[in-house]
Amino acid sequence: MTKPQSATRPGRAGTAGPRPRRTHGGRDRRAQILEAAAGVFIRDGFVRGSVDAIAAEANVAKQTLYNHFGDRETLVIKVVESAMDPLAAQFGTVVKETIAAHDCADLRAQFVDFGRRWVRLMLCDDTAALRWRILADAPLEESLRVALRGVDQEASIRAIAEQLALLDRAGRLSVPDAEDAARQLRALLIGEAQLQSVLGQVALDEEAIAAVAERGIGIFMRAYGR
Repeated sequence: MTKPQSATRPGRAGTAGPRPRRTHGGRDRRAQILEAAAGVFIRDGFVRGSVDAIAAEANVAKQTLYNHFGDRETLVIKVVESAMDPLAAQFGTVVKETIAAHDCADLRAQFVDFGRRWVRLMLCDDTAALRWRILADAPLEESLRVALRGVDQEASIRAIAEQLALLDRAGRLSVPDAEDAARQLRALLIGEAQLQSVLGQVALDEEAIAAVAERGIGIFMRAYGR
């Protein structure tokens, strides 16, 4: 009598549950490829970073890469998500603990603290160099533009603008257009940090980060302070 075949055998249509991920040296193969892709894109850029180079860096066959991600565009999307998605939650915490604390007597100091932490977040986490490369290469690479359309890049502006509007209504700032002011604040802080760090390639120490925040907030307060 023949043995009944399992309805959940890997590779058959209608299986119950995903195929287990294969690991290499104790590491998740998918994570291994994503890490390699990030390194290649930082080094070569998104335009020149090839699937062949990524497969070689990850020490996997090119077909293995396609088995996990399907095509290069999907891989790019996953790399962008890994760099951009964690930023939103961390940024929300920075806002909550700084400029959203409206009971602070020294508003300028409150904003300088926000500026330091925002710049540090953009420059000093593990994905900072990759994030700058994404933003720099987006005009040149269609797959990046597709990936970035799935990322809420304006969330930080809205969060800042909301706090600026509240501070305006409380009489602590004079902000006729909160969204414009938020964009100007981003340019003063993150734009300056971007220039000084050469798109995240040059590390800024705490003194340099503090100087960016002090200058940027100084200009911002002269424009919008009461």
